[in-house]
Amino acid sequence: MADPFRPVFEGLKQVADGLILANQGIKTLADAVLAARDEHEDLRETVHRLESLAMTQTQELRVQSQQLRAQAEVLRPQADELRALRERFDSRE
Repeated sequence: MADPFRPVFEGLKQVADGLILANQGIKTLADAVLAARDEHEDLRETVHRLESLAMTQTQELRVQSQQLRAQAEVLRPQADELRALRERFDSRE
């Protein structure tokens, strides 16, 4: 004689298998979300470091530019004097 509860137990077994698969899918999805969150945080830190580096280098370039302008102001009279001497020398020839 066939067990009348057999189809119910088979159905419950299929539901349990489905739940196990769903749980594995949820775990996989959760792992992917956590990995994406970590990657996002790493990228935010990298962007912050790059922004800081860019600002620092910009400031350093401004300082160097000002220093070069100051040196040019100091050297300009000397360059003018050398040009004048060269013109006098060239005019003698």
